[in-house]
Amino acid sequence: MSACTQENRNYLFLRVTRYVWNIALEQRNLRRRERLQKITYNTQAHELSEARKESWLKEGSAAVQQQALRDLNQAFQNWCNRPDHFGRPTWHKAGINEGFAVRDLSVRRINRKWGQVFVPKCGWVKFRVTREWSDIETASSARVTLDRSGRWFVSFTRLAPQMERKSTGAIVGIDMGVTHTVATSNGEFLDMPELLTKGEHQRKRRLQRRLARQVKGSNRYKATKLAIAKLAAKEVDRRKDWIEWTTTDLVRDYDLISLETLKIKNMTKSAKGTKDKPGKNVKAKSGLNRSILEQGWGLFCQRLTDKATNAVTPVEIIAINPAYTSLHCSECGYTDKKNRDSQARFHCLSRGYTDNADVNAAKNIIAAGLVVQERGGQSHIVSTKTQHSDPAKRTTTPKAA
Repeated sequence: MSACTQENRNYLFLRVTRYVWNIALEQRNLRRRERLQKITYNTQAHELSEARKESWLKEGSAAVQQQALRDLNQAFQNWCNRPDHFGRPTWHKAGINEGFAVRDLSVRRINRKWGQVFVPKCGWVKFRVTREWSDIETASSARVTLDRSGRWFVSFTRLAPQMERKSTGAIVGIDMGVTHTVATSNGEFLDMPELLTKGEHQRKRRLQRRLARQVKGSNRYKATKLAIAKLAAKEVDRRKDWIEWTTTDLVRDYDLISLETLKIKNMTKSAKGTKDKPGKNVKAKSGLNRSILEQGWGLFCQRLTDKATNAVTPVEIIAINPAYTSLHCSECGYTDKKNRDSQARFHCLSRGYTDNADVNAAKNIIAAGLVVQERGGQSHIVSTKTQHSDPAKRTTTPKAA
């Protein structure tokens, strides 16, 4: 089968998978609204097999379509069991949620750099080998995806490997910030490099201005949108690469890591307000939101936790409430909002202790983490100046991040 035919088949599978997911989701939503009989995977799989007999769905793979129903069923189970962690399943949109799963996996190797995976009703599809072949051939399933920049990926499902490391006995506190991506209690700064070069930034701005002038939906609009997506893909890849290297080094170097439980969704809420009550400093808050999201705090904490969990020698991750950590003196314990006289400088009004504000916060974080580990104490620092109605629910303000 030619590469062109394979790609057309892949696009067909994407459309069919998205269609099956959305129809099955609408059925479940209708059942919930009308309080009809409960819908399960088995009932929807039976209806799918009937629909395939006399519709265009038979052009796609039955296994791929059934897996879409399994994914939807699992998504609803996750949402019902952990609504605090998983959101309600939503619609799959063209160009955004593009992908399909392949079960009963068959792979074969062509040479050192290339391999092939068998996709039902599509044949053998070539892919670039970027992992150990032993990890690929022992995988239980695969997922083919298409990102917004037009790149095809195949990812293989297998158990997470254990990270090789030796116990060091070292401990560290981590403060996440905007000026410095990561500041440690040892006084070290781990800064994410520029994700786009100066020329790429300029080109991205030019493309965005061009996109705003073009007719939405036109061929030129689509071409400009694709060019912007390719630059965004470079940015995402470079961010992920830095996070992977940095989290690996932290897990290998420390036996105990204490970090903040930042509520990023709340911290990056829009400040526009409403028509009757417009927000204040909207542009400044929007810029801060972009800076926070560019740092990838959520992905950083997730990968750090994943690697610590899978390490051969255990690494303890302690998450503490970040309230007052930026205002609390790590030397004498005095807490006052005036201690932090600028974004970068911490100056204790009680004893005159001076330090970088992020490093001082990291020292407070590791101290609070040790209290939680050894004494089962509170995971937040209580202010000596003000009383908060519920300190456990307090998060860092954007100014002190």
